[in-house]
Amino acid sequence: MTQLKTLVAPGLLLLLGLGLAGGTAWAQANSGNGPVEVAADDLVYDPEAGVSILVGNASVAQDGAVLRAPRIRVTYLRGTGATNGDIDKVYTEGETFYVTATEKIRGDRAVYDAPANTVQFFGNVVAVQGKSVLKGSQLTLNTKTRASTMRGMDGRVRAVIFPNQGQGSNSGSAKK
Repeated sequence: MTQLKTLVAPGLLLLLGLGLAGGTAWAQANSGNGPVEVAADDLVYDPEAGVSILVGNASVAQDGAVLRAPRIRVTYLRGTGATNGDIDKVYTEGETFYVTATEKIRGDRAVYDAPANTVQFFGNVVAVQGKSVLKGSQLTLNTKTRASTMRGMDGRVRAVIFPNQGQGSNSGSAKK
C-alpha cells in the first residue's frame, strides 16, 4: 500500500500529535503530496450525495501512512466555495488502525473533520510511539496545532512514557 490521506503524523499526546496527510480528495488535511492508494472489497461513489464508501478490508494509504477499517465513509463539501474532491468528513466503522513508520493508533472507530482540522478516535483507544503507550476512551487531535486531549477509560487516562527515545538511542542500556 502507498500511504494514508486521512490520519496522523508524529506525536504521542504529550509526544503524539496527529496530522493528516493530503492528496486530491484529502489534500486540505496536511502536507502529503504522494499518490493516494484506496483499497476495499467494494467501493461505492455517489456524486449526487457527495459520498464515497469503502467496504470490506478498507484502507487509504499515502506517504507512508495507512488508515484501515472494515468500512470507511468519506463525505465531500458541497455548495459555494467547495471544489470537487474537498473532503468534509471521514468516518470509519469497526476496529480502526492508523499506522505510520513511527506511530500506531487503534480505536473502535474514528472521525476526521477536515473543516475543523480535528480527528477523533473513539472506544478503547491505544496510541503507541516507540515504546510509549497511551490508553483512553477518546483521543481528539487538532491536525494543525497538534493540540490533543485524551479522555480516560473508567475516568482515568493511562500512559507509559519513555523519555529520550530518539532514533537509534539505546535507552535500555544505561542501567547495568
